[in-house]
Amino acid sequence: MMEITINIPGLMELAEAINALAASKTINVPVIVDGGQDQVEDLAQTKNVEPQKKTQPQAETQREEIPKQDTPKQEVPTSTISYKLDDLAKAAMTLMDAGRQADLQQLLGSFRVASLPELPTEQYGAFATRLREMGAQI
Repeated sequence: MMEITINIPGLMELAEAINALAASKTINVPVIVDGGQDQVEDLAQTKNVEPQKKTQPQAETQREEIPKQDTPKQEVPTSTISYKLDDLAKAAMTLMDAGRQADLQQLLGSFRVASLPELPTEQYGAFATRLREMGAQI
């Protein structure tokens, strides 16, 4: 069996300081006892002290609000999907098979083209989004 000794300088002084602080802190809490008189109870050691006379409640102490620290915003990695004319055509075909030719013609007209090959490549993403809104799987 091996014995390991760890020596932390100042640990005993720290422990003594914490114990001294804990021993010096007492919390007095008014407690109502039989007869409706207030008494002070020491939570560290239970002591009964002479009943205190009721006084006006003291004004609440104002709490200083700590301003929120702005946490750095982390960006979520995203990827840009690039669509090909073939992808758009396949998605459009599923809508045509469902009998929505008129809807597709209106969609093409909203992009100011008569057919899919006339659609500019920079508009493929927007067209794919609209196809998806119409129910196409793309």
